Amino acid sequence: MFRWGFLVIFLFLASFAYAQQHTQEGIVYENKTHVALAGINIENLNGKFKTQTDKQGRFIIQAKMSDMLVFKGFGYKADTVVVTDLHAREFYLDPLQHMLSEVEINGKGPGSVNQSAFNKPKDPDFHNQTMTYQRNNTGPNADGSVKGGVSLRVWSNKKTENDARKKEQEAKNDKITAQIQQAFSKESIEKYVPLKDQELHSFVMRYSPDIETFTSEDFNLALYINKCYKEFVKLSPEERLKTSIFGN
Repeated sequence: MFRWGFLVIFLFLASFAYAQQHTQEGIVYENKTHVALAGINIENLNGKFKTQTDKQGRFIIQAKMSDMLVFKGFGYKADTVVVTDLHAREFYLDPLQHMLSEVEINGKGPGSVNQSAFNKPKDPDFHNQTMTYQRNNTGPNADGSVKGGVSLRVWSNKKTENDARKKEQEAKNDKITAQIQQAFSKESIEKYVPLKDQELHSFVMRYSPDIETFTSEDFNLALYINKCYKEFVKLSPEERLKTSIFGN
């Protein structure tokens, strides 16, 4: 019994030691900028093992010598690496090259300029602010290409944000107004009150609810119409024919 227990423990330790020796550790950086990359997917094509880099760009994956590791990440060129050393090491990925469209200025008017060339990429994590990336503009191999890393974030002013919110609110109000017009149309109201012709038209014009009233949590169309009708019948016959409290 003692022999079997010793054998099980030995095999367990041997298996554990084997597993420890067959892993690849490392850190993934962006090439040139040396910025650690989080969320990069790593797959061992031989063993079908998968993992992902953490916030510091670190990872560990099961692997052995001669295995092929594939590194993939949004905005970066995929790269395949053959495992030749199981010691912890650094890996580098190149950012995708987003080249601007060619701008042709020939003095023939605004139509000759490709406006898309002036559009800057936007960052959804920062309210769609425009981003300017570092470029390879110096040195013997300067070609103007994107080399990764943000060099400048151009923040929009408050007026731009306020105008966007204003347009959004106007669109929302237009939608609510259309709902009010449908709910308080003559065809809908005559189902609730015994009014016809000019009196019905006057009632609709006088008591159509505003946006604030219509969208309040306690608004009930039937109760609202009933309340308005009780007020309406108290008016004189002449007043009932007026389309508003200000006159005809």
